[in-house]
Amino acid sequence: MEARMRRLAISALLVLSCVFMRFVGWNPFQSAQALIREFTFTASADLPTEYVRIIGPAHIEVELEPGSIEYAPLDALDRAGEARACVTWDMAERGRAREREDMQNLEPSGWGHNGKAHIMLEDGSFYNGYFWNRSHLVAKSLGGDDIIENLICGTRMQNVGSNKGEGHVGGMAYCETKTRNWLDEHQDGFVYYVARPVYEGSELVCRSVVVNMRSSDGELDEEVEVCNAARGYRINYATGEFEVD
Repeated sequence: MEARMRRLAISALLVLSCVFMRFVGWNPFQSAQALIREFTFTASADLPTEYVRIIGPAHIEVELEPGSIEYAPLDALDRAGEARACVTWDMAERGRAREREDMQNLEPSGWGHNGKAHIMLEDGSFYNGYFWNRSHLVAKSLGGDDIIENLICGTRMQNVGSNKGEGHVGGMAYCETKTRNWLDEHQDGFVYYVARPVYEGSELVCRSVVVNMRSSDGELDEEVEVCNAARGYRINYATGEFEVD
């Protein structure tokens, strides 16, 4: 009799557990892939203004001739690595004048999940356009090349921020504008410019890009982190997929 009561109690507990799990929407048998995918998202809250975080003075450990540029080879996952340049005014002018090459056949790691997005900007307005950009590590306007070693899969915000003119220069455009402005005022000088994408593990899309800028006179001396994110969206950095948060 006692054993029968124990079996009934266990059965009742199992039934109640299943009802509870169904009520809260928890499925203990969901695939490991779904669990992994959920944990590869990052929250889009608490992002810095215009997606740029100032770290401090630059850390430059490269020696390049003025006017030269170097790109790291793609790694085993076909991800772009660090790009280094010693940018001169002439180099930037040639880059600005050069016609942009067709990059449709260039697919940086994580590319292939693009689509239209509705992203809130700093002033409360919205960007309506494609979520992902082919974002340069060294911009064309700084003499950078339209090659796969110089491209990452970057959100529109990572690429240009709000892009609404004076006072709203963000993303990689923040670094590029500072460099161009200094060169325009010091045409005989140069700027060391090093951009390094930051990946976690084997993720195909970088979480951010760390940029170091130092002018030949030391006036421009800054290290910044540009966040690869978008307010209101969650990103699976392992694959490049995104969804509304």
